[in-house]
Amino acid sequence: MNSPQARLESALREADPARAVLVLARCFRDEGMSQLELYRLYDSFRALHENDKNERLYDAILDMMDCISGWCSPGNRLYETDLSAGEF
Repeated sequence: MNSPQARLESALREADPARAVLVLARCFRDEGMSQLELYRLYDSFRALHENDKNERLYDAILDMMDCISGWCSPGNRLYETDLSAGEF
């Protein structure tokens, strides 16, 4: 199986990256990735794409990070707990 980084890169190349990174985040969670590991993975890609001209990719990553951290509406959360700023 491909590394988490390779899987995320692949998801970002999909026609609808926002949906693809959401589906992938759920898969990672269901495969046992911790909330903090998942947040850090997406944050590493946020840093890589911070200056990209393609804002869709950057926005997809940021929106997913909100769902991972719990900074979103309850129905969009991937985990039951919130990450605190000190955990990143």
